Amino acid sequence: MSTCENLESRSDEKLADLIKGQGETFAQKQEAEAAFNLLYERHAAVLLGLLKVRCSSHVVAGDIAQETWLRAWQKIPEYFDGSHFRGWLFQIAKNLLLDEFRKKKMTSLSEGMDAPDMQDAAQAFINQEEKQQLQDCLSQLDDSRQQIVKLRLSGQSHREISDQLQIDYTTVQTRFHRAKQFLEECVQSTRKETA
Repeated sequence: MSTCENLESRSDEKLADLIKGQGETFAQKQEAEAAFNLLYERHAAVLLGLLKVRCSSHVVAGDIAQETWLRAWQKIPEYFDGSHFRGWLFQIAKNLLLDEFRKKKMTSLSEGMDAPDMQDAAQAFINQEEKQQLQDCLSQLDDSRQQIVKLRLSGQSHREISDQLQIDYTTVQTRFHRAKQFLEECVQSTRKETA
């Protein structure tokens, strides 16, 4: 099996670990670069698409995406703690986007443009990132707990879920409570990792 094929089967976090632990040898540096290239292939299109929706200019979106990848390469060894690479990457992009909005806000205030629209766009980006973090955490639950959480979020009561899934009422309550605790802890730890 070639090194490239071996890397493709690894998770994002394992690839980041290779970058983090790159050694002094030429082979280790090549492996780290190959791991980074694979992370780029996996996430670049989604990241750029998200930024294009949030930016007034596709050029600015491209610049922020490029700066995000540059910072990721530079910061992985020191700041990436080994869990949830995509959330960490998107947090870098969010911070750069917010910096861009702040620059635009300062310019727009002096030019009389409408700054609240930019704040709304920044908040929309943050909300989208929070939804993505919650979705990532939700996907880590087993199928039963995922189903209970989704039904609960759709407005169904514990009793209705119990009847629909034919699961004991107290079991539904317990599973929902534990799933909720897990999701809160997961989202919190994701935020700490990307802060």
